[in-house]
Amino acid sequence: RKAVDAIGEHTAVIYPVMLEDRTEILLGLADGMRQVVIPVTKETLQRKIHDFRKKLEKRTTFQYLRPAQQLYQWLVAPLLAELRAQHIDTLVIVPDGALRSIPLAALHDGQHYLIEEFAVATTPGLALTDPQPLPPENLAVLLNGLTQSVQDFPPLPNVASELHSIHDEYGGVVLQDAEFRLQTMGDALQKTPYRIVHIASHGQFDQNPEKTFLLTYDDKLTMDMLERYISIGKFRDEAVELLTLSACQTAVGDDRAALGLAGVAVKAGARSALASLWFINDQASSELVSHFYRELQRRVSKAQALQRAQLSLQSDPRYRHAGYWAAFLIIGNWL
Repeated sequence: RKAVDAIGEHTAVIYPVMLEDRTEILLGLADGMRQVVIPVTKETLQRKIHDFRKKLEKRTTFQYLRPAQQLYQWLVAPLLAELRAQHIDTLVIVPDGALRSIPLAALHDGQHYLIEEFAVATTPGLALTDPQPLPPENLAVLLNGLTQSVQDFPPLPNVASELHSIHDEYGGVVLQDAEFRLQTMGDALQKTPYRIVHIASHGQFDQNPEKTFLLTYDDKLTMDMLERYISIGKFRDEAVELLTLSACQTAVGDDRAALGLAGVAVKAGARSALASLWFINDQASSELVSHFYRELQRRVSKAQALQRAQLSLQSDPRYRHAGYWAAFLIIGNWL
């Protein structure tokens, strides 16, 4: 394990701590920690966070920009001079409380989104399991997805092109529709040390474990099962480097649920996870995720690959609203 703030000279770690009468931000840089006090109470900050999240999911208006700008002034503006002086290009957020439910990438300075200046990643704690970039070759890839309507869930027609596009870049094994069964996926993960596991399917994370699952063709993959499958890699010295959960959704109004599905994966030993905070349009999700994988092939960090994919989506007039592109987070090892 490694301390988050000991990694990368162009990386800064932002650790906001919400207290009853103020907010403290610890800023971790290559040359040590800084402490900034923001005179905003926990209650005021939480109210603004929830307002931002609610408006961000409403893709018919740009009302989210007002809370996005206020949050930027509180959480980012006081750090900017230091970040620019140190030539920081990646921000790693260790979110506290309600901050787990929003993407900081969509904070706004009045003219630009945060993502236009910095790649953004999230990590659940101040220590990481041996962060390192993806190995450049021989990556075993397992691609799983549902395009058809099963178990009363609607079809996801764009998943087929998403899986094909990733397969074109990386090769690997594809389990789609009738092949994406609980037993088949479990067997595949037990037999082969896959480094990238991609699941494009309906899924939801809820406070109630009974309502938390990923949908397979014939069943539901519970968090216990996911944890069991992913943790096999820990004992092979070939951990899952990246678990992507595409087309999933998390429970609204639950500050812990936001990092739920991905958090389980990271806890089980996946070094990083790409997942969304809310369900976004199937086509937008597929385009963003496919672009993310293409960028990863260019040997950039996962955080930078996500940044480029988000900016690419944002430049498309159909997806200009941050509700489309900001939902995805890279969690855990961002390298």
